[in-house]
Amino acid sequence: MTIRTTSVLFLLFALIGNWACAQNIDFGKNNYIEYQHGNFPLIISVAHGGTTEPSSIPDRACNDPVYAVDAFTIETALEIKKSIYAKTGCYPHIIISHLKRNKLDPNRNELDGACGNQEAIVAWQEFHDFIAKARRTANQEYNYNTFFVDLHGHSNPIERVELGYLLYDDELQFSDNILNTEEYINYSSIKRLANGNFNNYTHTELLKGPDAFGTLLSHRNFPAVPSQSIPFPGTNTNYFSGGYITAYHTSYNPDAPINGLQMELNFNNIRNTATNRTKFAAAFADATIEYMKTHFNLNWNSCKPLSTINSQPTPQFSVYPNPVCRGDFIYFNLTEDITYEYMIFNLQGQLSAKGILNSETSLNSEQFNTGFYFINIFNELNGTYITKKIIIY
Repeated sequence: MTIRTTSVLFLLFALIGNWACAQNIDFGKNNYIEYQHGNFPLIISVAHGGTTEPSSIPDRACNDPVYAVDAFTIETALEIKKSIYAKTGCYPHIIISHLKRNKLDPNRNELDGACGNQEAIVAWQEFHDFIAKARRTANQEYNYNTFFVDLHGHSNPIERVELGYLLYDDELQFSDNILNTEEYINYSSIKRLANGNFNNYTHTELLKGPDAFGTLLSHRNFPAVPSQSIPFPGTNTNYFSGGYITAYHTSYNPDAPINGLQMELNFNNIRNTATNRTKFAAAFADATIEYMKTHFNLNWNSCKPLSTINSQPTPQFSVYPNPVCRGDFIYFNLTEDITYEYMIFNLQGQLSAKGILNSETSLNSEQFNTGFYFINIFNELNGTYITKKIIIY
């Protein structure tokens, strides 16, 4: 993946009276995909707001493509960024596809989203790689207390924000007892949060209780479903429960330990004017900050979290020999007899290996090329996340 990195200075005077720090922005090949790096545990992806139509990519014609553009969703995401920064001094992570939807749909699998065109395939991969990179960064910085929003726009006649947790419209009408079963928690994009949160809220309470994200938006004059006031959308309302991005980049996927949802915004009163986008962005920022404070026990002061939900001491972990000659075995020293998951990335952020790690694990370095690597070990139950550098020569 070819990446061009640009350091952008946003000379915005924050409420605290300090100039904003430089924010790094990565662009993929041909500048089709953009990743605005953040330091706040919020990741926003915008898949359908792009307007670029290169002639080198034919219009998608495979598997009943949809071409509708989610107007002003990129602009809304950038307003959210401004509001988050003004309130916390932090930037969210934002991943944007600038390709028009007739050329690329990142919210479908690679085959359906790129329709076999190599240029589109590269852009599709970059979009999802950037989200994964943002997820790893935010999880490491905030001990897995990260929130992901896949941002879209809808044209349904009912003017409300639709929050998709990968549960269908009829399923949201099920009783609390059913929604709180392991079966439906496993279907959910907030499975990780439902299985362990600061206030021990049930899955149903997280979906439509007094501190659910939809309820927090509704309290700020942006009606949302599901929420305490609108607990389910009703059937045959064209409600969007969530798509490929939400399924792939939230804890519904065992390889993505992060909570999130798909957010569909109505056009009128939210996306249609700059004034409305600014108002919604402020409400969204306030709701997100309250949500993280309630469920993750996080507060902010000049972009420094004041507390975290997990405060257990970090276990001792070492890699040896390091540097290691290619072909020799890599061993791990863990002071605690706990099983961890591991992921190894090269300097380009590409996943090179993953698996289960304990004190008996060893890896043959023959499977890697020479160079620098980073190994992340993590345990979701105790919130451990450690990164070490490995040099193979």
